[in-house]
Amino acid sequence: MTKICGVVCEYDPFHSGHKHHLLEARRQSGADAVVCIMSGPITQRGQFARYDKYIRAASALKNGADLVLELPVRYSCGAADEFASGAMAILANLSGFTHLSFGCEPALIPHLPKIADIYRREPAELTQKIQTTLATGLSYPAAHAAATANYLGDPELKRSLLSPNAILALQYLKALPEGIHPVPIERIGAFHSDSSETAPFVSAETLRHCAITGSLSGLSDYLPDAVPYLLAEAGHNVHEPNGLSEALLYRLRTMTPDDLRDIHGIREGLEYRFLKAAETATDRDSLIAMVKTRRYTHARLSRICTAILLGLTKEMAAMAVPAYARVLGIRSPSLYLLSDMKKSDGIPLVTRFSQLPADSPQFRLDHATQSLWSLGCTNPDQRTSGLDLRTPMLKIDE
Repeated sequence: MTKICGVVCEYDPFHSGHKHHLLEARRQSGADAVVCIMSGPITQRGQFARYDKYIRAASALKNGADLVLELPVRYSCGAADEFASGAMAILANLSGFTHLSFGCEPALIPHLPKIADIYRREPAELTQKIQTTLATGLSYPAAHAAATANYLGDPELKRSLLSPNAILALQYLKALPEGIHPVPIERIGAFHSDSSETAPFVSAETLRHCAITGSLSGLSDYLPDAVPYLLAEAGHNVHEPNGLSEALLYRLRTMTPDDLRDIHGIREGLEYRFLKAAETATDRDSLIAMVKTRRYTHARLSRICTAILLGLTKEMAAMAVPAYARVLGIRSPSLYLLSDMKKSDGIPLVTRFSQLPADSPQFRLDHATQSLWSLGCTNPDQRTSGLDLRTPMLKIDE
């Protein structure tokens, strides 16, 4: 039986640290194939990806992955638990997955099983600690990390628990399907928000910042497949962070409190803060700055902005299991995986446009989001809707 190691990713852009992880995932799991479940046009930070998903998928296939699936938008722009649960649902509903690999801070790896068990049970004592810490004005992630570290009797773990990798790793373990073995890989380098990173690896956030500021040498130095990204930058085939600000502000300025209250992520009167801020905000960044408080993190508000733009309602967000898994690309020698992974009675594996169920809420949301990604592209020639539907599955011969 083929052993498959899953990797949940974004690769915006695909850098040398990602390649290291893919190679280590294969080596440490002993798997026959590595399958990536990758965010498409929207990322977990609540923003549109800078680079086209096919560029990112091709980079992964040239540097250690055998097949790349697209994580549906409903999950890719969700909070950590939603992001993880969507990816784990794909693993659970396709045949062959035996392992899941993810990056994690070295200090946390020995504690992962225990912390994941605590997250699943959430003892009353931990819940009380979280509520007490929240009352001090901390955001939920910060309060949860501090309370968990104190519950474990090791306050020094708080910083590691707050890293994006650790937050996702623990949610993966919490939702991990039975029979799939975790393979944590030590993360080499600094946190996403740390600007002191040095060679050989830097974060995707640092590289995006280099691209936005015009320091393209960073892409050449740290991307194993740099040419497509450099061409995208040169041709302005990228989605800038504020690319759809006017569309977002239009949505808000034409919504009522009741309209906004129905959007996924809106609660506790947050609709009024958004509507008030939208009256004077000039772009997405200024809108978030006006709404932000100590309790609401930038990432959380960013995800809500995306939900507003997409019209992602609480009802739509209730989708528990993906309707299908779409293949973005595959290495030609690994084509056998397609038939192997279809052997289960789980979700369909889609490789062609004609197989996409046009009446599916997942399809409608994914298609609309990809169209919006194109609309926010800096090159007017890329703003045509439907390009994604006409793009065939990638086949990489390397």
